[in-house]
Amino acid sequence: MVRTAVYLSLAFLFLANAVSSESTSEAAPSVSEVSGGDGSILRDSGDILFDVRSNITLRCDAAAGGGAVAWQKNGTALEEVWEMKDRYTLERGGIELHVKRAAEDDFGNYSCSLPGQSPATTWVVRARPHLKLPANSNVVEGQKLKLTCKVLGKPYPRIVWSYSNSTEEGARFEPVTGVNLSDSEQGVVDGTLVLPDATRSHAGRYRCEALDAFAPAETLLRVKDKYAALWPFLGICAEVFVLCAIILVYEKRRTKPDLDDSDTDNHDQKKS
Repeated sequence: MVRTAVYLSLAFLFLANAVSSESTSEAAPSVSEVSGGDGSILRDSGDILFDVRSNITLRCDAAAGGGAVAWQKNGTALEEVWEMKDRYTLERGGIELHVKRAAEDDFGNYSCSLPGQSPATTWVVRARPHLKLPANSNVVEGQKLKLTCKVLGKPYPRIVWSYSNSTEEGARFEPVTGVNLSDSEQGVVDGTLVLPDATRSHAGRYRCEALDAFAPAETLLRVKDKYAALWPFLGICAEVFVLCAIILVYEKRRTKPDLDDSDTDNHDQKKS
């Protein structure tokens, strides 16, 4: 009897756990998905990042009950957005939006809904910023230097600059001082760093960073002596001067024996 009671208790406990897990799975809300070109899945129904030239997939929760799905970008029907024309597909009955090789202009506010209903699912889609600086930069002492951090990925983020006086990689960076920051021609806030009068102390590594950027960008700045370009010129002038002096000395020594021979000939003719 005792063994039977134990078995019955275990059976009731197993059934209770099964019912509990089933109710939990049914109550769990569905999530929106975005997939990158590397195959990773980001589960986020709000702010979504994508890499330029990767693939974007959005799944609409509003269609869970069935019916046609209306997709919008920035409040405009997706089929009326000219830059998206022939660049997206709707699959699984319109539930999933696929964008292949996404461009940076594909950023914006996306939404989906059933006809006659307000948007039930929305996404704020942004391109992950990729930053770029030249590997090496050079400026002559006393001249103006302008560094521009180029950004791939919209909307463009604000750029933050830092500096290290060490030329070694992995050095510690500090916020830049004594420089002018302005918006770049690309339209990036603080995307351009300007040194009005470069000095030898400005040499080092400069880094530009941005929120959610793939990685910071760095450049190694070398400040050349303002007379550095003069020394080669002076060296060439010295070589030319020495060469001319050698030629003059050689010509004088070559013409002197000729003159001596002509004097001897004239003297012999007078004797005869």
